[in-house]
Amino acid sequence: MANSSVAGAVGVVVLVLVSMCAAAPTDLVADVLVYDATSGGVTAAVAAARHGMKTILVCASWPACFPDGGLRVGGLSSGGLGQTDIGGHPDIIGGLAEEFYTRNRQHYGSIAPTPSSSLASASSSCRLPTAGCNQTYNLEPHVALGIFEALLRDAKVEVLYGAQVDKVAKSGQTITSITLTNGTAIKASVFIDASYEGDLLARAGVSYHVGREANTTYNESLAGNTGGRSGNQFTVVVDPYDKDGQPLPHFYTGDPGIPGEADKKVQSYNFRLCVTKNVSNQIAFPKPAGYDASEWELLRRYVAALGGQYRVPSPNTAPVPNSKYDMNNGGPVSSDFIGASWDYPEANYSYRQEIWRRHRDYQQGLLWTLTNDPGIPEHVRDEAKAWGLCKDEFPATNGFAAALYVRAARRLVGDNVFTQNSPKTKPPANQVIGLGNYNMDSHNAQRIACRSRDACWGRGPHGASGAFAWDEGDVQVNPGIYQIPYWVMLPKETETSNLLVVAAPSASHIGMATLRMEPQFMIVGHSAGVAASLAVQERVAVSKLDFDTFSAKLRADKQKLDLPLPAVSYACLASRCIQKPSKTPESNHTCVVDHCGPLEANEWLANNEFWVFGSSNITANGDTFLKKSEVFSSLLPPSMIKSVAKGTVLPIAHGSTPVDNGYTLVALA
Repeated sequence: MANSSVAGAVGVVVLVLVSMCAAAPTDLVADVLVYDATSGGVTAAVAAARHGMKTILVCASWPACFPDGGLRVGGLSSGGLGQTDIGGHPDIIGGLAEEFYTRNRQHYGSIAPTPSSSLASASSSCRLPTAGCNQTYNLEPHVALGIFEALLRDAKVEVLYGAQVDKVAKSGQTITSITLTNGTAIKASVFIDASYEGDLLARAGVSYHVGREANTTYNESLAGNTGGRSGNQFTVVVDPYDKDGQPLPHFYTGDPGIPGEADKKVQSYNFRLCVTKNVSNQIAFPKPAGYDASEWELLRRYVAALGGQYRVPSPNTAPVPNSKYDMNNGGPVSSDFIGASWDYPEANYSYRQEIWRRHRDYQQGLLWTLTNDPGIPEHVRDEAKAWGLCKDEFPATNGFAAALYVRAARRLVGDNVFTQNSPKTKPPANQVIGLGNYNMDSHNAQRIACRSRDACWGRGPHGASGAFAWDEGDVQVNPGIYQIPYWVMLPKETETSNLLVVAAPSASHIGMATLRMEPQFMIVGHSAGVAASLAVQERVAVSKLDFDTFSAKLRADKQKLDLPLPAVSYACLASRCIQKPSKTPESNHTCVVDHCGPLEANEWLANNEFWVFGSSNITANGDTFLKKSEVFSSLLPPSMIKSVAKGTVLPIAHGSTPVDNGYTLVALA
């Protein structure tokens, strides 16, 4: 239940909405309508309003945008995702996204905590409030919420809470209005779908996709069923069967699929919980209703197989300001509810609420088991009990985050699709809307009970000779710094003329795996708001903008559009001078002092993810390249990179030599 101050605020907003609907049940009118107040939805609305548009923002996510969830704008960035996915290059974040993180730093003023050694890396990367940093990237949920609300208030954006899109009206290819589930109809000239689920685009009748494409669909080596790669995977043998020979709970018992093939399986979701060890600001992890200890036998066995070395509350818990932490998934058995997300993208609103509750009960059950189950070693339980939910966060939901982390749902299918290969190409300069650089990061989609290695793609944990548990779906590959093209927001021209899409962009499963980060959603949202305003002013379809004017407006808004020049350092690896990516050039150290020679003309670096290494040749398992440097491919001159097509077999002069960062040195024959 909400505390009194939150309940009072909720009452005011609900009364305003009810009054509006009663007085004008048919039409509200705007220049730009932004659907859903995710982080990208907020920046889209603010950008459109700053560029002179009458803008309405519909806060639609359940329960976050409803009274029971606290009426929260900002999506995951105010919903518990505190460890912002900035990758290794936060300097590429521009525009309203950069303004957001700058305001976050300003919130903490001149008082910057003296970091302990355990927090030093977070402080040095500007994740925590730190002297010398103009931005703070890690977020306290209530602080992020306040910043989003201030941005909307200052831009005079009208925000509607507590209703979701029901119908979309069109005249030919033009959307004329949407009707919400509370009966409110809204007309606009341009519509922006900023929902994680793509609910407006689906009701507008535009093409979309759910699930994983085959690796042949867009010629992506990482696409489709992964066959169970090593990321967030079981490294120990855990028996997945009960005494009757049946799989334990939380295993998929259907066809696990064939590597590379398409399916409708969706990467897993979780809640990003804000947790603390500060007992004065702590709520104990609650026991979920209907808790059944038998559902957690896999967790008990996994902790036992690790020798009781399970890190609590998660192996992936990162600091945010004021002695709080963001609890994310880490490892094969953690906060991700693997396999429970598949129905969510196309579920109706009531079924989605049921799926949300299942995820809440799962994550609460995980934490309750770690803190209370006698089958968990006592030292693990004691450590888990030292943690709790933050009392001063999410008061409407008793400290538990309201926003389910929908990592991917529907994805638009436009005339162009952003794929694994897109980061290697450069869009027209006047159609760049921002930059990205985070991993192609997809979480596991299914958990399999394997009778043997032969039953699970020939893979398994070390030492597995019989049955074992195995997860499938994880992908973690860095694409380098890349430019985001305008067309990721565009439906097919034959389908609609006045819709832009922010958080369900035109992307494959693998392409979405890098575009889906919150800073990129804010960047894309900002550019969508500017594009919408220009389309209204020019009275053209969103695909027909004057792109020179558009690009100039983005630059005036401090959006970062140009690839940075590479900064490099050097290391002596495999007796060769290897150029490595670095945040700052290290010109004082070269390989000369290490008596290391440069790469010979026939020597190249091959990324292990895309090559199969034999004794006399190497084979490309996807469209890839060879490089003279570990620097991101998009930043290298043509002389230092050699493109190679999938299936190419290259003879080598002698055996290959592993170096670092997933590269191998090869000498072509």
